[in-house]
Amino acid sequence: MEVPEFGVKLTPYANDRKLPSLQPGGELIVHRAGKRAVDCTSRGFVKHLRAGKSADVAAATTTMGALAEGAGFSVPRVLETTEHSVTLSTVPGRPLMELEQECWALAWDEWQAAWSRIVLSDVGGADDWQTHDAAAEAGVVGTWLANLREHDPGELAGRFADRLTEVEGGVHEALLSLDDRTQGTARNELVPAHRDLHDGQMLFDCANRRMGVLDFDTAVLADRELDLANLEVHIDLRVMQGLLSEDMALLARIAIAEASRVVGADARRMAVYREATRARLVCVYAFRPQWVPVAERLLDQLG
Repeated sequence: MEVPEFGVKLTPYANDRKLPSLQPGGELIVHRAGKRAVDCTSRGFVKHLRAGKSADVAAATTTMGALAEGAGFSVPRVLETTEHSVTLSTVPGRPLMELEQECWALAWDEWQAAWSRIVLSDVGGADDWQTHDAAAEAGVVGTWLANLREHDPGELAGRFADRLTEVEGGVHEALLSLDDRTQGTARNELVPAHRDLHDGQMLFDCANRRMGVLDFDTAVLADRELDLANLEVHIDLRVMQGLLSEDMALLARIAIAEASRVVGADARRMAVYREATRARLVCVYAFRPQWVPVAERLLDQLG
């Protein structure tokens, strides 16, 4: 069903011709029309994907999941793979944002120790991994900015056109400089990375002091600063949204700083990846009407 005057196309519930495995019956958690959906069933969580995507998702989940489990995390296991779907087991625990302060502190202690072990793991050759360098991250940010300019749901791109152009140029240049061998800033060693690590991907079983991590779809070898910066900026974002107190945010920042120290993260690279994360999140949250003012605040924070 289309509503031309609003530029909106409505799709039937749990129905998508590009995701043929999606059917009514489970509890629909996520549905990005034509791209992906997730529903909860009696067997576990089912990711519905476009044709040709499921094998890569299952492989990344298995490879990164094994590494994360070895480091001390609870992880989803691949139960079944079809041409259009991947079924995953559930992971015990509660979402981080639902934790009381005592459990929140324990969660970040456990996360810091286990995440450091992942980053410092010896993965041998890179045959089972895709790679994602700073130039690739610049491409991700550029794609999000292009999407924002094309659709501009909160009219942010129209109101801040010059500012977005300035930000895009600065972030692009800074990211490319990280791999510039003429400046001596390139780093040869890439490490296991989630590539979408934030509080929403983490669960904590307080009784068993066990942290769970979800969604390894985008797992790659990347700079060690990529995930750490993304996670830190998301903590700042939750404070801006009024979803997290400064006291609890401080505990998370301390854990992230300690993990950064243990894995040898570089301060300049952290700063660049923070800026890239903020630029991307400006675009992401501009598509969420209630959070457009937060997107504007993130834009204001960019250097």
